[in-house]
Amino acid sequence: MKLLRYTFGLAVVLGLTGVGLSYTPAPQPSALPARSGPSLPSARVWGYQLQGARASLIAPDIDLVVIDHARETSATDLLSAADVEEFRVRPGRPPRIVLAYMSIGEAERYRFYWRKWWSPKTYLGLFEPTWLARENKDWKGNYLVRFWDPAWQKVILNPAPSLLDIARHRWLGEPPAYLDSILQAGFDGVYLDRVDAFGEWEKSHPRAEADMSAFVRRLSTYAKARKPGFLIVPQNGEELVAKVDYRQAIDGLAKEDLLYGVETPETPNSRDETKRSADFLRKVQADGKPVFVVEYLRDQAKRDVARARAKELGVALTFAERDLNRPPELLPPPPAIAPVTPATPKPQR
Repeated sequence: MKLLRYTFGLAVVLGLTGVGLSYTPAPQPSALPARSGPSLPSARVWGYQLQGARASLIAPDIDLVVIDHARETSATDLLSAADVEEFRVRPGRPPRIVLAYMSIGEAERYRFYWRKWWSPKTYLGLFEPTWLARENKDWKGNYLVRFWDPAWQKVILNPAPSLLDIARHRWLGEPPAYLDSILQAGFDGVYLDRVDAFGEWEKSHPRAEADMSAFVRRLSTYAKARKPGFLIVPQNGEELVAKVDYRQAIDGLAKEDLLYGVETPETPNSRDETKRSADFLRKVQADGKPVFVVEYLRDQAKRDVARARAKELGVALTFAERDLNRPPELLPPPPAIAPVTPATPKPQR
């Protein structure tokens, strides 16, 4: 019934466009007040929670928190501006920076923008979008996307909606673009995930890396034009920072598993792997922009090593469960790691 109603409504809208509505300029998304509050480099202590986040459970010392735009109870139950403000308020302290998690390299079936008929297993796949690719075997309900496809990018941002887009939104209840929903909710910025998805397309789509860079830059330009000062913080895909224009489009960089866990949970990464990533992170730091690192560690000895190494690298470190279902931790100062003293050689006889 819903599909029939959708089809009928779309036919009506298409009929209207046939008499000239499509040639009438549509109103553009309105400008929003500029972001105010602490600068991103001032955030020394940060946290990352996507499930069960509650403002009352976030410690006052947390300067920056990454949360989901939706409550876990329903994909369509999105946080309001008042909800976001609750996370921001810290009595007697500067407001907390609140970033909205947003995946741009994968589509998520549990998001408000998802349509049931997009699934390859529904209606014989007749309505599967051209941008939709294989399901992530490690994260059920997440699908790799052809992120360079204009139709996918329109799910994320729609700088120039047509009257057809507006009619679908008003008459058929279609949601606004993902980024517009986040902007309207009053978040300080976005925390972009699956930026590194370009690595999974490089054989079949040689321009994948350049196209992801262009996508993030386009997203940044739109968001900052609509809300000056809006923060753009990509997670992973640090290779992209080799280009100046990409670094100019972002306000900081986040990195998962810098020191542990790339191959196996809690296992130290190879020295070359860590050095390669750290070299890219330094490019961001050289521009005066902060780097945020999250390690998924439980072992206390490994945590101690990670905290000492993070201090050495000048990055803001947090620990989390891989499911991101616990309030951010407050970490004590990193322990001093005693240098290894070479053994004194025995005197020769």
